[in-house]
Amino acid sequence: MHEEDSMDIVIEEKFTSDEYTIIAPSGRLSGANAPEFKNRIREIIKAGKSRIILDMSAVSFIDSSGLSALISGLKYAREAGGFLRLAALQDQAFKVIKLMLLDRVFEISKTIDEAVQS
Repeated sequence: MHEEDSMDIVIEEKFTSDEYTIIAPSGRLSGANAPEFKNRIREIIKAGKSRIILDMSAVSFIDSSGLSALISGLKYAREAGGFLRLAALQDQAFKVIKLMLLDRVFEISKTIDEAVQS
C-alpha cells in the first residue's frame, strides 16, 4: 500500500437536484482524513445542500474516526433541516457500522436508487 492511499479520501459531488445531493467519497475514511471529510460535508451543507446521499461504494475502509465524521455529518445535516443517508456500503464499512449499532442511527440503502426513493 502506498502512503498516499491511506491518507487521501477523494470527495466528489456527483449530482445535485432540488431534492438531494449525491456525494461519492472514495478511499479509506480513517483518522488520517476524517477531519477533512467532516469539513467538506460541513461546507456542502453550509452551501445549502443539506439533503445528502453518500455513495459509499468506493470507500474501502472505515475506522472509529471515520464513523465519528459520518455522525458529525448526520448532525450537521439534521441541524440544517436535512438528512444524510448512506448507500452502497462495502462489506467492511457495513460490518463496522452494524457492530457499533449505527445501523439504527443512519438510513442505509443497498443502492443509490433505493436511497433516492426513500
